[in-house]
Amino acid sequence: MSSYALLAALCWPVVLAACLLQHRAAPVVRPLAPWAALPALLVGMTGAADLDIPWLLLGGSLGLDAVARVLLPVTAALWLVAGLFAQGYLEAGIRRDRFFAWFLAALVGNLLLLAALDVLVFYLGFALMSFASYGLVLHDGDARARHAGRYYIAMVVIGELCVISGLMLLASRGAVGFAAMQAAVVAGDAGRNNLIIGLLIVGFGIKAGVFGLHFWLPLAHPVAPAPASAVLSGAMIKAGLVAWLRLLPLGDAALPGWGAVLAILGLFTACYGVLAGLPQREAKTVLAYSSVSQMGVMTLAVGLGLLFPAHWPALFGTVLVYMVHHGLAKGGLFLGAGLVQHPLRPAAARLAAGVLCLWALALAGGPLTGGYLAKHGLKHAADGVAGPWGATVPGLLTLSAALTAVLMLRFLWLAWPRSSSTAPPAAMGLWAPWLALLGGCFAWPWIVAPPALRAGAAGVPALWGAAWPIALAAAVATGAVLLRRAGRIPALPRIPAGDVGIPLERALVGLGRRLGRLAGEGLPRALDGLWDLAGPLVRGGPAWSARFGRGEARIAAWSVTGLLVVLLALSLAWLLS
Repeated sequence: MSSYALLAALCWPVVLAACLLQHRAAPVVRPLAPWAALPALLVGMTGAADLDIPWLLLGGSLGLDAVARVLLPVTAALWLVAGLFAQGYLEAGIRRDRFFAWFLAALVGNLLLLAALDVLVFYLGFALMSFASYGLVLHDGDARARHAGRYYIAMVVIGELCVISGLMLLASRGAVGFAAMQAAVVAGDAGRNNLIIGLLIVGFGIKAGVFGLHFWLPLAHPVAPAPASAVLSGAMIKAGLVAWLRLLPLGDAALPGWGAVLAILGLFTACYGVLAGLPQREAKTVLAYSSVSQMGVMTLAVGLGLLFPAHWPALFGTVLVYMVHHGLAKGGLFLGAGLVQHPLRPAAARLAAGVLCLWALALAGGPLTGGYLAKHGLKHAADGVAGPWGATVPGLLTLSAALTAVLMLRFLWLAWPRSSSTAPPAAMGLWAPWLALLGGCFAWPWIVAPPALRAGAAGVPALWGAAWPIALAAAVATGAVLLRRAGRIPALPRIPAGDVGIPLERALVGLGRRLGRLAGEGLPRALDGLWDLAGPLVRGGPAWSARFGRGEARIAAWSVTGLLVVLLALSLAWLLS
């Protein structure tokens, strides 16, 4: 296909978003907005030649590299399904138009970073996607959404500071293309290289949701509408992992220190996501923590690739299969959670329950699913690694599979459909894309998997290796429920969504209050003085007074975050000098 077809597929959602904000054009564009990802899906499936864009920033290139050839069609398919689902899920009106405007902007960013062949275009897409997603998180507009939005945007800003600093350091060495960037990471002074890698790991690790940088995920995903959660967790969360695949010297150079850090961090994240998700009381929060856990497994694979470059070809193919599987499965689970939010008619409730069980089985790595294929490939690749890693990682991956199965049982317990004979019939606009995505989830990972991986997963021992952890998880969960009902074991301790982020927030609020006292409440006093001067000129009465009061409170609430961001920026500037 022509190289300009890729550019047109990326520009099409921009045109739709711009028209959607125009009152005269909105009625014509509304039916087209859910289909915005279709051109990108067609281009991704048929391929496109590379394209240079000299007028973009300092120049840029678009095309489909080894990562984009696999991920672009899957990502576009998920965005397409989520858009069609949103058309029937959200009530018609200005709020749905606003949702689709943010949705289309985030879609462009996600597609652009996948189709990028150099770091300039990649960063443009990454930043656009990250900031546009704020509108999806804040869609409901209630206090909980605003709270999650503050977490999200603060972490986005911190991540962007780290990312742009690391990329500028690499670009200062004359590197712009991904291959040149990978070589530049290990060239030059070792201390500066470690700074660059650390910035890239932290900056993109925020998006990937690794432990310590993850707490925005269980806050943001549950408050976003179901179609937004589907693409947030199924597609956009992979952007950090895509950046690592393209920027770190995987397969070319060994970085044992950073490889061990990522591998250990990935293993801990995989287990922690399950343990923090089990006590949750909301189905979407459980799914958010399962995303943390699954991203931990993929982070482990990247760490092993830095530890053992010779094994990276096998790990690379497995990681791509894992990303495809997780994107489709997690998108389907979030859409399902939205579908069963309200009671369904008895027949529809039974169908939804069966489909949810299939989605949960796929994410847990049940036999013949995409999750089974990905986890088998990862264990097989780790088996060939020498030393303690090869001896322990396969067993830990089996444990992770069992824990994921337990977490999916917890999700099914919370999301089990409720039936009511008086419930309205579910719209086909919700069911059709959801069921179509289920077929893709079971088939697509097998299509993109390397032939050697498919052949190795076809034996009975591999199937049994995937089945017994799930059976064990079911037995353990059943026993725990029976013992709990008998009063033999205590209830799980309550862990607030956001876990370690909550005490961090309290510490920052306490710090802000102390800083406010030290400053003598300077900002509020200045605002009060300004109001005293301007008050007689305003003829709005109490309404204007309330608006100014809310504005003052918002400025005061954000002062601490702004101060911390400024301090971080100054620290990074000092490091880069």
